[in-house]
Amino acid sequence: MRRWQIDSLAELRRSYPDAEVTPYGSVLEPTLLDSWSDLDVAIRITSVVDLESVLGTRIWASQAARDAGWQVIRLVLDDGRRVDLKIAGAEAEVPAPASDNQIRFDAALAAARFGRGNDLIGLHLVLGILRESLVHRMVAADRQEERIHHRHATAQDAHAADLAALLRAPLGPTTARGAYELYGASRAEVDPDFVAAPGGLEAVIARGTEDGGEGLVTQIDIELA
Repeated sequence: MRRWQIDSLAELRRSYPDAEVTPYGSVLEPTLLDSWSDLDVAIRITSVVDLESVLGTRIWASQAARDAGWQVIRLVLDDGRRVDLKIAGAEAEVPAPASDNQIRFDAALAAARFGRGNDLIGLHLVLGILRESLVHRMVAADRQEERIHHRHATAQDAHAADLAALLRAPLGPTTARGAYELYGASRAEVDPDFVAAPGGLEAVIARGTEDGGEGLVTQIDIELA
């Protein structure tokens, strides 16, 4: 089965024929590359990189950092691809992230971890999302009761059972989706303008499970180096 990582790498090279585009990570190891893998690429270039234009879709979630002269950008795209880029020589343009950007990113990473059976990491990420959900519910309770100390249950306390129910179910990529849905509902309680957008996460899960999360690549038919 041909993987999207190979096609996306080829597209980066076509878009920047004069750049140094160097893949690393699982794309170099056919036996490791599967439907949950991201694409890791280092790019040395002299012109500004418009990532959404080059990658052909909108960025759903992102993380950005600096590392010894490299601009390090981790992306989750609307179509479910996950791409980690290291860029030197010029800057990459990254749109302003959504207000729930970190929650989105953690949910996508959790889905991939659960998909691989890395339940410890997946659950760690999900618990962080659920913790934020509880914070919003507590703020909602304070606003509804017009106080910050509550000796007895409030209407918001019933929602704790929703989180507990999610964790009682078998762990898997849908656990990450459920956590994001609970976060969206709790955030909307205190931020009426907030609208959850699970599309990128749904796409990550769809890509990861399209062949059961298995079906490793047995041949890479383009030049990687």
